[in-house]
Amino acid sequence: MFTTHGAELVWSSSETEVAFLNGTTEFFPTIITTAEPKSNESCGEQQTLDLDLTKIVIIGVMLSTITAVTVMGNTLVVIAVCVVKKLRQPSNYLLVSLAIADLSVAVAVMPFVIVTDLTGGVWLFGEVFCNIFIGMDV
Repeated sequence: MFTTHGAELVWSSSETEVAFLNGTTEFFPTIITTAEPKSNESCGEQQTLDLDLTKIVIIGVMLSTITAVTVMGNTLVVIAVCVVKKLRQPSNYLLVSLAIADLSVAVAVMPFVIVTDLTGGVWLFGEVFCNIFIGMDV
């Protein structure tokens, strides 16, 4: 998420890099290149599992099933509290709030984690969405 892409910001105190503007001293940063820019192949932790096709399919089906059950279950909780008049009590509004939060994670985070896990930890959705994804995941 926070990479310098091969450049390091260093504050230098040499006299050639000091400017006097309106009686103040200002230090200009010196940028030192340290390495080649990294490609954004992963978003977060890297996974180093070597899986064959059958294991990938089994894991994909299991994770997709968990995601689908999470979406359906939380949707049923929200619908039940909204439709059944006896369930519309302040104590159940907390349950609806938790169900909506869980539903949003199941829709906005879990599918991307499944794809990333099945591709061996390679992030396929770009650097901008990586930052958005990390914010949604937290």
